Amino acid sequence: MSPIRITVNDDNRIPQVLADLSVAKQKKAKIGYMQNTELGMIASVHEFGARIQVTDKMRGFLASQGLYLKASTTHIVIPERSFLRTGTDANIQAVQDKAQELITKVVDGNVSVETFFEMVGLELKGKIQKYAIDLNNPVNHPFTVERKGSNNPLVDNGGLIQAMEVEIE
Repeated sequence: MSPIRITVNDDNRIPQVLADLSVAKQKKAKIGYMQNTELGMIASVHEFGARIQVTDKMRGFLASQGLYLKASTTHIVIPERSFLRTGTDANIQAVQDKAQELITKVVDGNVSVETFFEMVGLELKGKIQKYAIDLNNPVNHPFTVERKGSNNPLVDNGGLIQAMEVEIE
């Protein structure tokens, strides 16, 4: 009698899943303005607000544009219009749901860890962008509305919102 040969094909993905989880622990997705640019500074001003001291030069420039400040005005206050933090807070559950949906694809080997983070980051970026576009409070100063032609506080030409980035570390 000849020996019976049995071949076992093991499709066990547990070692690969554990390796992917180890890689995932070291990664994070950052959404925002990564470069020290003018748009990054503008985003920061909107996110946290600002109190800007009025100089004689600024007073003269604003007057030349048709905005006459009172002599007693020493500062211009730009109110906080948080869109990164509050946009994240308002959408975190939807993004977590998307991540939960995608994690099974990582476990199944259909999506890489890198792609997982990119997709979740892009999901959150899109949600924050929509939140920023829909933000309407606090309203713009009437002078700003007149110059922009609209009262959407965070949208002028779309550059600020479009400049938002996703970075995977």
